[in-house]
Amino acid sequence: MKKLNEADRLIRQIGAEFGLDFMEQEFEIVPARKMLEILAYRLPVNYSHWSFGRDFEIERTKYRHGFSVPYEVVFNSDPARAYLMETNPLPVQVLVMAHVYAHNDFMKKNSHFRITRRDMITSASEAAQRFRRYEEDYGREAVEKLIDAGMAIEWNIDPDELIRPETETEARDRLYGWSGNPPVESRFADLFEPGEDLPPEVKQKLRRKTPPEPTMDVLKYVMENSPVHSMEWEKDVLSTIRGQALYFLPYRRTKIMNEGWATFWHEKIMSRLFAIGFLSSDEHGYYNLYNARVKAHSPRSINPYLLGSALFRNIEMRWNTGRFGPRYESCVDDDEKRNWDLHLDKGTEKIMEVRRTHIDWFFIDEFLNREVVEELELYLYQESDGGSHIELKVEETGWEAIKQLMVQSLMNWGIPRILVVDGNFRNSSRLYLKHEFEGMPLDEEYCRKTLEHLYFLWGRPVYLETINPENSRSVIYSVDLEGSTGVVREE
Repeated sequence: MKKLNEADRLIRQIGAEFGLDFMEQEFEIVPARKMLEILAYRLPVNYSHWSFGRDFEIERTKYRHGFSVPYEVVFNSDPARAYLMETNPLPVQVLVMAHVYAHNDFMKKNSHFRITRRDMITSASEAAQRFRRYEEDYGREAVEKLIDAGMAIEWNIDPDELIRPETETEARDRLYGWSGNPPVESRFADLFEPGEDLPPEVKQKLRRKTPPEPTMDVLKYVMENSPVHSMEWEKDVLSTIRGQALYFLPYRRTKIMNEGWATFWHEKIMSRLFAIGFLSSDEHGYYNLYNARVKAHSPRSINPYLLGSALFRNIEMRWNTGRFGPRYESCVDDDEKRNWDLHLDKGTEKIMEVRRTHIDWFFIDEFLNREVVEELELYLYQESDGGSHIELKVEETGWEAIKQLMVQSLMNWGIPRILVVDGNFRNSSRLYLKHEFEGMPLDEEYCRKTLEHLYFLWGRPVYLETINPENSRSVIYSVDLEGSTGVVREE
């Protein structure tokens, strides 16, 4: 513990010298079982649900068989809270602490983390107590069914709602709240909102439209407008699920950046700790082994630690040497490009700026280039049955095609963009949703099951319009009064 406390002091000092800025940080060393529980239940204490128990068994199985070692868990709280697994050897604990402090800086500075609540650990603990009372009062089955349905659409929320909160009344006033007609002869008449001269009955109808404009916050809309689940405890359950989703959404939107940033800086901090003799050369072997595991390349999935840190290194190099902009891009001499160095030394400034403003979607779109793709062999692989083994063959090496696929998969943080278009469809309290098709089709089974949960929450027929990618025709899925899903029509 004495050594770890000294490591804590040195890491803060070295990080500050590098330009990192930290919130207050707390560490807790816990047994492996507790670490697995935190991973499965998302938070140190949370409400009870069968899916968390399932996830715990998955995590425990992977850990027992050596497929997964949870080094740390860190939360965006005040103060920031991190959990270290007690079985890690000392140099690995120090590595993890350096990694955590870089996460700390990222969560403090990234604009998408700064707006989220930092009392979630306390809030979740209080919610767990309330949910237990609801189970006693209304029955475990009723509470569990509501949680099932809420969690089915927990990511169908508006990620920027906290930036621009607005009630339906405010939205209607913004959209349709015309205060009066401009003077007929006014030379500024063309600046007024279109629709000033609409008949009063049309204005009245627009002001009753629900939602006032399409919204991607399906969970919030259903929570606030459900014809059947309007009791306070029901709204509390759905609101808690939504609140936790909003809390974790920045983690989802910045997974590659956040882990890459932490890896990039823990390597720099650890190099300094070895250089000043805080850790021995023998301990360097442990560090190299575990660091290599963290950054291991897999042809089957994206390693955010590896990709993110490689991109930050590449950005740092390019902005230090001036390898960006029209002058560099227009250079056709390979030798000149290879040795290009304008000695700008703006690398640190640039990565700090990117860390503050970007999410993974824009990060990959703007900075993934041929050099990084080839360095990491970030290719598309195809599995084939080799009889006694599975063979992996490279199917695509074109960096632009790979980048396009990655950007597409990161759009809307990997969640289909579903909009509530009409909560009173055909004037009968039916719910009409529309999938904003962006080249990625919906998984049909997942779609049908989710609509059944929505039907339970809404209590009226639910429709979802999407696109059949095979013929580009509109398809409308429905859940009818019996709660079964089907296709209304294809056109």
